[in-house]
Amino acid sequence: MTAAAGRPQSAAAPRKRGPRGSYASGRETQRSIVDAAREVFAERGYRGGSLRDVGERAGVSPANVVHHFGSKERLLVAVLEARDLGIGVPLLERGAQGEIVEGLRALVRSNQSQRPLVALYATLSAEATDPAHPAHEYFRRRNDLVRQSLVRAIEIARERGNLPERPSAEHVAAGLIAVMDGLQNQWLLDPGLDMAAVFDAHLELVGALLRPVT
Repeated sequence: MTAAAGRPQSAAAPRKRGPRGSYASGRETQRSIVDAAREVFAERGYRGGSLRDVGERAGVSPANVVHHFGSKERLLVAVLEARDLGIGVPLLERGAQGEIVEGLRALVRSNQSQRPLVALYATLSAEATDPAHPAHEYFRRRNDLVRQSLVRAIEIARERGNLPERPSAEHVAAGLIAVMDGLQNQWLLDPGLDMAAVFDAHLELVGALLRPVT
């Protein structure tokens, strides 16, 4: 855009700054708060962990936590979204390559090393079936998106010959979600359960070709 008529543009006009200074500092603070909240909620549960606990873990005041996230409910959603972003992008990439089976197997194995976080998710997903729960809408949308993504990934895997043609992709996707969620609950009750081995057994039942997990 040119300068206004009759008013020459100043050579010293300020330039827009990139993501530095206070903005970058604010983003870093938000990441620290989300990391702290994930640890606090995993250790003490969503209801047991307070904003004061989160602030102390992150090295900020409770007021600062509220400043960045508005409420404990919004902070919870930020924690959930951060985890889904971390595992969802790689899983989608493998799904697009026809490797959804290997991606899911790797995820199950990864979950076995993250017991506190798995426990938090299991507890929250059960609590969130109540429409009044602050994470209800999040989990409802997440379930729909995960199922839709799995359906597409299963269709791609079938095109590559990695999965049999039947039953329907919708039913296979729903079954995979149910098995993974159910296994997590069993494992939380019995840490000696080998989730990876049981999940592989289910995949063999549905005719999946199992390759070395990477």
